[in-house]
Amino acid sequence: MINKNEGIAYEQELVKMFKDVDFTACRLPGSSARSPDIIAGDRNSVFVIEVKTTRDSRVKIRKSQIHTLLKFAHDLNCEPRLALRFIDRDISWHIVKPNALQVHEKSFSIDYNAACLKGLEFSELVSNELQKRLECNQNNLTV
Repeated sequence: MINKNEGIAYEQELVKMFKDVDFTACRLPGSSARSPDIIAGDRNSVFVIEVKTTRDSRVKIRKSQIHTLLKFAHDLNCEPRLALRFIDRDISWHIVKPNALQVHEKSFSIDYNAACLKGLEFSELVSNELQKRLECNQNNLTV
């Protein structure tokens, strides 16, 4: 089980990673069901991010947290993402879209293998190539 201070430290680590690649990023204090954990962006992309860490092989996320993430993304016209860290498996962040999650009665979940297959590494998320693809996809939606 990850305690609150440990979870905050992981969120701060991710904020620093964004800042290190010239994104503006901040942790939203008192998150949970009221707001996502992080907002980060540059001139090309903006992301709202729910951060989850676990020592297990599966991450569980409350439905209310996903609902809040999607509402923030919609209201701010940005991309919703989940940043997942499987602590005992590797040191990488796996960045996934909410639609990669499995739906359960009271929660969503994703296991380590699915996160590896369906997710991006942090460097891929912030790369110019991904941002060009996001921009292209957004332009295609509005045409």
